[in-house]
Amino acid sequence: MRELKSFVLLAEQLHFGRASRLLNLSQPALTKQIRRMEDELGAPLFERGRHGTMLSSLGKQFLKEARGVVSGFDRLLDGAHTSARGESGNLSLGFGFHTLELVPRVIVKLRETSPGIQITLRDMSTAEQTDALRKGELDLGFVRLPGADDFKLLPVIKDRLTLVSSAAYPLPANATLGSCRDLPFVSISEARSPGFFGHFLQLCGKHSFHPRVVQQVPEFTTALALVQAGLGVTVIPQSAGTSRFPGLRQHPLRDRDAAWTVAAAWRKGDSNPALAKFLAILKVEAKRG
Repeated sequence: MRELKSFVLLAEQLHFGRASRLLNLSQPALTKQIRRMEDELGAPLFERGRHGTMLSSLGKQFLKEARGVVSGFDRLLDGAHTSARGESGNLSLGFGFHTLELVPRVIVKLRETSPGIQITLRDMSTAEQTDALRKGELDLGFVRLPGADDFKLLPVIKDRLTLVSSAAYPLPANATLGSCRDLPFVSISEARSPGFFGHFLQLCGKHSFHPRVVQQVPEFTTALALVQAGLGVTVIPQSAGTSRFPGLRQHPLRDRDAAWTVAAAWRKGDSNPALAKFLAILKVEAKRG
């Protein structure tokens, strides 16, 4: 590539002395480069005579393609340099309801410093994110702890289960899961979020009952809408909130086992510079809460 760049510059200058100075080469070194190219091609690229240096017929043809190759190579290097600095590249992120406030904040900060990074966002459960990370479909996800040993983990958010009721099934402010043993439940689907569903069943088991789930749904917002309509009660993460559903009442569960931590997870040894940039901002934003 150095020889090709030397050829293009000499073809534009048509003067060995000027070209060698611009290339910061000695004139004999530039001459050797051009001769090596001509030997490899099997024909002269320049004609040297009393009237100076001129492009040969082959040189004129070769210059058309050489300029494009040199320009493309320079673009390739520039792109690689910006990617290596984490200023461009691609980043695929998984997230869930826990991080609906945190992740957008980090993305906005990342855009300010590295607008060239292309970000893909996917709303997924912990199980789906774990699977996608292992397949290389995600660069980073946010999963419930304990996480898998094959990932690097950065705890970022603490959450807690909360019981939600409506006027159809009124509960006292200090209601527990045990006080709901005879009530119908609306629950997030086991297929959609097996970790959360298992946590819900485990906590009910600590209160010595198995919940009567009358409807499983794919989203917490759907569960809240059904509770608002009077179908039963539900258990959701406190972070999911109920502000969009007037008339619902939250009863945070005080059991120690009702709390958990959400962590950022990524593959060990992943050297993606865009990921490193995202993590640096995430660490700062997570501390701010």
